[in-house]
Parts: sequence; C-alpha cells; structure tokens
Amino acid sequence: MYLHYDWLTSYTVFGSDGEIGEVSDCYFDEDDWTIRYLVVKTGVTFLSEKRFVSPLSIAKIDHKEEVIRVNISKEETEKSPDPGDEPVSRRYEEEFNNYYRLSPYWIGNGVWGLATMTDRDLGSPEVSAEADLAQNENYSVHKAKNVMGYNLSVKNDVFGKVDNFLIDEKTFEIKYFIVDTKKWLPGGKKVLISTKWIDDVEWSVSQISISVTREQIEEAPEYLKDMELSDNKEQELWMHYQKST
Repeated sequence: MYLHYDWLTSYTVFGSDGEIGEVSDCYFDEDDWTIRYLVVKTGVTFLSEKRFVSPLSIAKIDHKEEVIRVNISKEETEKSPDPGDEPVSRRYEEEFNNYYRLSPYWIGNGVWGLATMTDRDLGSPEVSAEADLAQNENYSVHKAKNVMGYNLSVKNDVFGKVDNFLIDEKTFEIKYFIVDTKKWLPGGKKVLISTKWIDDVEWSVSQISISVTREQIEEAPEYLKDMELSDNKEQELWMHYQKST
C-alpha cells in the first residue's frame, strides 16, 4: 500500500505509554529518497517541542483512526536527542541511532542498511558510524514540506510541480511524485513520476530533472485523488514511460 505524504502529516503518534504528538513533517535522504524521520510535535502550545521518530519504530498504522503506533514510549521520545533547527547533521543522526540502538541506515546495502522494517532489535548494541562520518560531511536529509512545489523538468523544460508523495508503507521509500501539470501542459492534469527516473536535483533552484519526454507526460494516465495504484496499473505506468521495473 502507498501512503500519501499529506496523510502522514495529519496522523497522531502513540507510544507504548500514551500519545506522543502529531506528525508535522518528515525528513528523507537524497540518495534513496526514503523517509528517515517523522517530525512529531509534542504538546499543544505554540512552544511545543519537536522530536524525531524513525519509521523503524512503527508497529502499526491505523488509517481509519489516523493513528501511528510505535514500539517506543512517550518518555523515551521526550528524552531523545533534540534535533534543533535545520540542517540535520550526520552527527545528530548517529546520536539518534545510538540513543534508540538502531543500525545506521547509511551502512549496508539495504534501503535501511543492516536493519529491516520488520525486525527492530531494541536490545542490539550501539553501532558507531564514526568511520563513515568523514566520508559523508556534505550529506544531508531534507524536509519533505520544502520539496512540495519543486519544479519538474525535462531538459530544463518545466512541465509541472511536486504536489505530493506516494510512499511505500512497508519500506517508507518515496516511490512517486504526484505532479501537477495544470500550469504547463494543455488541459493539465496530475500524473505520477517515479523517483527512479530522476536525472538530477538542483536543490538551490528547487528543480528536479526527469528522464522522460514531454510527449510521454502529456499522454500519461491521469492520477486522480486517492486512486489506488494496483500492481497492474503500476506496470502499465512503467510501460507507458518505456521503463523497466
């Protein structure tokens, strides 16, 4: 199942000992385009603090109740490292992982490194990534909200803007952009573009280059609100863009 980014930002997180807070945003990494942290607003005042929660801690998502249940406690979250303001440093990520005893997602071949989404071992020893820090000084994760509205282009020809994400509920990979083409294409519509088709991202000018043609986009199937993306529809989408899954 695919999650919409804007669904997540309306959900409430509950720990093993009660409500932690509401999801206000997410952070993803720019290499794998995977949600690494949910930003949870604790408290109900303007001065409420924010804390990060890893998708690895999620035990269950109840879409009907708009609730995310995690296998950590409210107390743990309150005492977790403060993320402060942007940008999020790799050193903070290491501190976060050590606190929750998580394997760093950037070490290993999987989307979550040596960890999995289905087997989180809270009793595992600390995993130090000091040796990896020097190689990743320029690495950063990005706030999802900031990417909403980014232009998408084919050979510098803009064809739409990012309107939403479709996120794999099992791995939390951002699989597709929901792209609004209304201002750029005749009879504009919303279409799906896979993050696997990214050629380049120019963060400084908020633009993402995609390896498809303008004609393919104009003839692409329209993505309607809350449309279920079945395996067959997904296969047809990739065939339309002449891409192999």
